[in-house]
Amino acid sequence: MAKIFVKQGNAAIDVSPELNDLVNKLLDANPLIKNVMQDEVENIYQQAYRQWPVRVIAPRTAEQKKEATFFAISRSAGKTRDDAIAITASLDEAGRFTADAEPRISPKSKDSRDKLQRGLLISNDQIIAFVRNDAPYAWAIKTGRYTLNNLAYGTRTSNELLWKPMKKAGDSLVNKLARLLAKQAKR
Repeated sequence: MAKIFVKQGNAAIDVSPELNDLVNKLLDANPLIKNVMQDEVENIYQQAYRQWPVRVIAPRTAEQKKEATFFAISRSAGKTRDDAIAITASLDEAGRFTADAEPRISPKSKDSRDKLQRGLLISNDQIIAFVRNDAPYAWAIKTGRYTLNNLAYGTRTSNELLWKPMKKAGDSLVNKLARLLAKQAKR
């Protein structure tokens, strides 16, 4: 686990190195629980990181590029419509207009993918493993038309990549622990 936090009310703070060591020793006391928690959280984190959407510039066809060039030239000072047609035609003959192969990452991207975190949260008498995104707008990110992941168009990314997998992992975790503890009890 990467980070350990203590939660009181609505605030969560990083723990001191001493408390970090204490929590790790506590988890080391039962390696079954620690390993299963770490494996599940790491799997969810890796899957979310791979599929987290990044703002992209939509790919353009050769015709769209040609049209944009024509309008840019015709708006420039000293160029007539006929000049714009002639320049665009010569650029087209030279093969300057090709379709984009795939979307490109936009310079407007705020890189919320790198704001994903995994760790432990100590709250009252519970230790909670988590995967979250620290971007303040993460809850609102939706899968776009050209998003480079396999989520359905318009779905909320945090629901699909964080919440649903964590709920599923909770059930899986309980079943794995039950099997491992039953196996250990038979020895």
